[in-house]
Amino acid sequence: MTEPIPVDAAGLFDFLGGAGLKVLLISLHRVHTFNRVLSRQLAVDHETIALGTIDLYELVATGGPGLRFLHQGLRDCGAPASFGVLPGYCLFRGTEMLAWDAGLPVFADVEAMARSALLGAIWSGVTRDITSVGQALHAAAEQLAGERVAARFRSVAAERETNRRASATTDAPPVDELFWAYQVLGVLPAASDREVHDAWQRRRKEHHPDLAAGDAAEFDRRSRISADINRARDIIVAHRSGQTRRAS
Repeated sequence: MTEPIPVDAAGLFDFLGGAGLKVLLISLHRVHTFNRVLSRQLAVDHETIALGTIDLYELVATGGPGLRFLHQGLRDCGAPASFGVLPGYCLFRGTEMLAWDAGLPVFADVEAMARSALLGAIWSGVTRDITSVGQALHAAAEQLAGERVAARFRSVAAERETNRRASATTDAPPVDELFWAYQVLGVLPAASDREVHDAWQRRRKEHHPDLAAGDAAEFDRRSRISADINRARDIIVAHRSGQTRRAS
């Protein structure tokens, strides 16, 4: 079974790096741990999926691009974002947030949880251990919520993969290419358009071929780097333009 790993605010983008699927639990408290049923289901559905847990208090305390990035991701995937970053499970492909779920039981689960509580009450009468009721409720809540979130994330991932293949002939960049573009410019995915433009200008000045006009080998090397810098900027701009069109 895939085990969730702790992720700190500074290592958020390292955890999200690459094109595979990840599920990140934004934890409200140290007792708010990754749902075991959900982690087992996700590992069965996606063998290479990465699971992580990040502390919401640390995110808020440190602020920075990670908090802004997650807030924007919630908005982009249609999750509640009016109150900022919420605790819950976030499904990512690369650095794109695909879905969010609180991971809590819903109204439809009440009947099943009531049956579990009744069984727990009967067992507590036999064993004279009142904690059986709470344990039964907790197990039922974890099972129901874990299965529901896993099914939802499975559906979203499959739908996005179908859409990605259908649009493979468009100019939308693959997720791994987008991640490469941000690395080339030296900015985070949460960077503003202005920050992306400034980074592109700065990198262009640093590696401009004219600075090595007297050295043919260095001139060629700088030319290749400059081409990569321009391509990275174009990939990011095209991706963001596509997001704007979809939002419209």
